[in-house]
Amino acid sequence: MVFGAGKVVFLSGITLLLGFQLFSVADEKQEQKADDSNIEIMRHLLNAWSIRTKEKRTEPLQFVQEPVMQYQDPRYKVTKGAIWRLGDKGRPRAYVAVEMDHPQDTAGRATFEFVSMSEGPFRIDGQNVSWQPWEVEAIFQPFPDGPQPADTSEGRLDQMEQMAIRFSAEEMLGRELIHLNLHPIPFDRYQTTDDKNSDAAVFFFERGFNPEVFLIFETDGKTWNYGCARLSAAANLVKLDGKEVWSCPKISVRPKEDQIRYQWTNGYTANRHVFHLPRELNSSQFRFDRNRVIPLKKNPVEGKPQPVPAKPEDVKPVPNKETESP
Repeated sequence: MVFGAGKVVFLSGITLLLGFQLFSVADEKQEQKADDSNIEIMRHLLNAWSIRTKEKRTEPLQFVQEPVMQYQDPRYKVTKGAIWRLGDKGRPRAYVAVEMDHPQDTAGRATFEFVSMSEGPFRIDGQNVSWQPWEVEAIFQPFPDGPQPADTSEGRLDQMEQMAIRFSAEEMLGRELIHLNLHPIPFDRYQTTDDKNSDAAVFFFERGFNPEVFLIFETDGKTWNYGCARLSAAANLVKLDGKEVWSCPKISVRPKEDQIRYQWTNGYTANRHVFHLPRELNSSQFRFDRNRVIPLKKNPVEGKPQPVPAKPEDVKPVPNKETESP
């Protein structure tokens, strides 16, 4: 009788354990659906922008349709963040980071950060966006005493990782000095020339889970260069072997001394606005559950993006508060 009761207790425990596992799997699937839906919304928002360039190109300048990095930052209410690449070959023309708050009904709030990476005039126009950088945010210089580039991709990646750990970064957020953490895995790699040993990797320094500064290494197969670029409105500083090698001042709508102003012509700028879902992502194909977009059985039909009329030149970006990182 006692043994039988023990079997009942044992079986009940197994049942409860299986139940918890089923709930866990269901929650993971639900979270994955929400993540996929947020990425789909970002993709449609970016594809709605009009991108113009005077360069002679065999194909149009456009965003790569999958983000090069995804992240979340619950402390700063970032439900989903992703970095998107403009240009699919060589060094990108720009990176655009999109951070979303919880979408509600058919709208949500997104923060866009724009980082110019290479020379060449281009312009992006869209809802509350009119970015035409007159400068390149990523500044490159020779890496001192760099190793001879390895003959394999794995070998060069190991070399770049060893160079990266010699760098450190700091951020002044308000009156607080924050030491940023180096993320040891690059989120993007590309080639700068046709040389078989040409290579490049983009690392970043992060505050919590939020990328704040890019650290880029490039080689033409013979020598190494490195560069830094901001992904934050805060003042940042980067050191190599303890010696300062790069810095950027705080950016603000009303800049004080030693600060710079938000401009649509800056190599880095940011904007935040409330968006409404495109028609193809309307409730007929999407439903909302607990502030998350969840696709129904059929995925949205990919239609040809419609260009958005250019906004007036005097449209100014709206930055985040000091307590948040744009």
